[in-house]
Amino acid sequence: MGRCIGNAGTAVGVFSFLAPSLGAVTWVTMRNQQAQRSYLTMCGRYTLSVTQRPELNALGLQTADRFNIAPGSSVLTRDEQGEHRMMPWDFSPPWAKKPMHLSNARSETLREKPAFRRARRCVLLADGWYEWQRIEGKKRPWYHHIEGELLFFAGLYNDTSGCAIVTRSALETVAPIHHRQPVLLEARGVEHWLQGHDLFASAVTHRVHCHEVSTRVNRPSEDDIGLTLPVSASSPESPPSNEDLFK
Repeated sequence: MGRCIGNAGTAVGVFSFLAPSLGAVTWVTMRNQQAQRSYLTMCGRYTLSVTQRPELNALGLQTADRFNIAPGSSVLTRDEQGEHRMMPWDFSPPWAKKPMHLSNARSETLREKPAFRRARRCVLLADGWYEWQRIEGKKRPWYHHIEGELLFFAGLYNDTSGCAIVTRSALETVAPIHHRQPVLLEARGVEHWLQGHDLFASAVTHRVHCHEVSTRVNRPSEDDIGLTLPVSASSPESPPSNEDLFK
């Protein structure tokens, strides 16, 4: 089993970040054509286990755990008004004549690209994310997470489409697997991001662990906790199929 890094840590102020949200949210998975399409983007899949987190249960969420959230799915976010809401992980600028289906936004050009220049800010909640490493011509999935911690991805959204995850060049703890990573926010930095401050560097990444997982995660129809287990401990890998995302 491979590991990206070793230091353990505990997120600060997680509950204070989540507490302002009121009401129940129902998780809805958008099983549309976009969700089934092949993606080879940074942070193309991630996970969120609601039932295992007291801070999320305290919000009264009515949702199932997700272990293979793909672009096009409806995802849990918090907007700049402090409201937790579901929105599609599928961003297009309001002026686009056709949907652009953007799932990521590069932090380096965030204020330059017309597509994101007027976007509003949000945070996506996650347990961890998957990246694919090329090994001997094949792409192998790896799961990145911080044991026991809730992660906060910097995001952008608008009300006419959905949201995108903000990415940056990978820090040395993640770079051996992939050259890009999501922008991870400290719990205490969430409000600063939502208020318009750029926080593209964070110590959170230095606590990230990773391990190789089954290629079953390539299929958007697969969605169980076994996907997050080290490949030696997970269920047998599935043979290629027409639904495989990475071919």
